[in-house]
Amino acid sequence: MSIKVDIEWTWIEWNKGNTWKKNILPQLTEANINEEQLERCVYIIRVNGLFAINYPSGISPTLYIGEGNFKNRIIQHKNWFRGLIDLVGEFPFLIGICIPRVRNSYEAYKDLEAALLIEFKGIYGCAPLKNKQLETRKCDYEYQPNEEFRGAIMIGKGVRYYWAIEPMRSNDFYDDYFQTCD
Repeated sequence: MSIKVDIEWTWIEWNKGNTWKKNILPQLTEANINEEQLERCVYIIRVNGLFAINYPSGISPTLYIGEGNFKNRIIQHKNWFRGLIDLVGEFPFLIGICIPRVRNSYEAYKDLEAALLIEFKGIYGCAPLKNKQLETRKCDYEYQPNEEFRGAIMIGKGVRYYWAIEPMRSNDFYDDYFQTCD
């Protein structure tokens, strides 16, 4: 029997020029998330504009699924954020943060990241645009509710995108995009 893990996403917005202290931390504080909790979190970076990514088997706004120290990682991600903004123009990013906890399992968050990456590849045919590798699940957790689990990586009800883009061979994102496709 697998352990059922309740998940809930907190969504924050990141715009070009945002800083941790001035823009991100206040959004997290408002959502009752402290920096210590972010050391074992899972996060999803999505486009929050008029376009989504055209993956081999479908369209999704998801750009990256990650885990771990969100404060340090988001600073590193800002480099490729700028690259994408330079290509398509300025737009906001939407970042979902989940802090899964399982009693006596310090690394439950790593399993959630792996489960999301596997689910994403199953739906869209490869990992998200900026994920260079898939992860392996180490637990048999069942994440619930399913709408929260799958909904975080999909377009969602009532959301409309007007473009679906994908990188061409001459684009810096091309190798990352096709690295995990079969």
